[in-house]
Amino acid sequence: MNNSFYKYRFHAILVVSFLWSPCRLGAQPLDTLTLTLNECIRMGQENGPLSAMARATYSSKKHSYKAFAAGFLPQLSLQADAPQFIRTINSITQPDGSNTFLLQRQAQSSLSLGLSQRIPWTNTEISIASRLNRLDNLETKSAFYRSTPLTFSLRQSLFSINSAAWDSELEELSYQSSHREFVEAMEDAAIDITSKFFGFYLASMNVNNAQLNLAINDTLFQISKGRFNVGKIAENDLLQSELAFLNAKTQFESAIIEFDRALQSFRHSIGITDDRPIFVRPDESAPFIEVDPVKALEYANQFRSDVLEFERQKLSAERNVRQTSSNNTFAMSVFANIGLNQKANTFGDAYINLLDQQEFSVQLQIPIYGFGTGTHAVEAAEAEQSRIEQSVASQQFTFKQEVLYQVRRFLQLQTQVTLSGKADTVAQRRFDVARERFTIGKIDVPNLFLAQSEKDAAYRARIQTLSDYWITYYRLRRLTLYDFANGAPLVKSSEE
Repeated sequence: MNNSFYKYRFHAILVVSFLWSPCRLGAQPLDTLTLTLNECIRMGQENGPLSAMARATYSSKKHSYKAFAAGFLPQLSLQADAPQFIRTINSITQPDGSNTFLLQRQAQSSLSLGLSQRIPWTNTEISIASRLNRLDNLETKSAFYRSTPLTFSLRQSLFSINSAAWDSELEELSYQSSHREFVEAMEDAAIDITSKFFGFYLASMNVNNAQLNLAINDTLFQISKGRFNVGKIAENDLLQSELAFLNAKTQFESAIIEFDRALQSFRHSIGITDDRPIFVRPDESAPFIEVDPVKALEYANQFRSDVLEFERQKLSAERNVRQTSSNNTFAMSVFANIGLNQKANTFGDAYINLLDQQEFSVQLQIPIYGFGTGTHAVEAAEAEQSRIEQSVASQQFTFKQEVLYQVRRFLQLQTQVTLSGKADTVAQRRFDVARERFTIGKIDVPNLFLAQSEKDAAYRARIQTLSDYWITYYRLRRLTLYDFANGAPLVKSSEE
């Protein structure tokens, strides 16, 4: 073989590689699933694992709140005690007042139906009940009944905090926050999908470039071997060419591994379980979206779940202070019960000539002296309240700074998208010129490779900037729960 043959083969392969092979991703098989970023986000928010967890979390919090709220509705219950058999020796008081030990064998049964209601505004518990008790004396084989056809009870705490009202307010805040947390979780899913979308696309580019570089270095290595065999180059040049080929092969294999990892991660994020080939097509232009920092901060303060969480933390701390103070001051509770009851040896007689039943009691709690227990407990609760207020203030500051930073970052990226697009256009044009000059022999291979490398780097930088742009946009949506593109909040008023 002569030198002209190698030169012809070398030029032919380079022309095929650079002129006809797609430098960016080319045609795909007919059964390939081609997706845009918006389609991927929609699929991920419908079927992805993050959205599934968000829905489960929201469902759990929703039903927990409904269970709590249902506790303030009337509660109807039926309670029955199966016969309780007793056979034991007990101390029994005799008619003359003395005690003696006697063997007792008896069975007891009871049945009660009750309707109770808790009133959160006054922390009052009221109930209506009907009961029936039966006592069987197994020694004498006789039975006794006690009936309570109707009884009305009321229990009221006085001079203490209304724990039901505090709990209701805290639960209401948590429930309102759960709506916003669900929307935030969906935006987190959009951020994750966007990152993996562009990560997969860049991994695809890297495989294409690595494959092209491998083919070129393989050709150069084969040419170098031929030249070495005819004594045209030194062994050192041959070894350098072989090393470049081996490095290109290693880079190609690494690119394949990274591509597979990115593909599987991307599939999982959008909920695709089949083995269809996937091709993503990013929109290489970014819409200009006007974002006012002041408005963004207003939206964040209006819609974010963190705002409700800050309020809940402060309210919980205040409740703890009042509860601790209430536990160490005068308190009173009142219990009243009125109704009808009767006793008889037969079931029917137990409901004849009913007698009145009344019960009333007052319980007092008057701390006198506890060696500072109450005082220190209150001071500890107040100190904890102060700590929480400082923590909330710090979180609010971080919250504000993060919103303003993301706004500035997004506005900056809108400019960078334009600049990276221009840089990509310039690099692509430079490569086209270099390729044309190479085909007519005006530049050598290193200069052509340099132009190609700069072109690929400029395009990767453009795609990376687009990735940063969309990730920052969805992060800004997550921080404010506001869709700046459509000018509408992500949280519906009906959900709040």
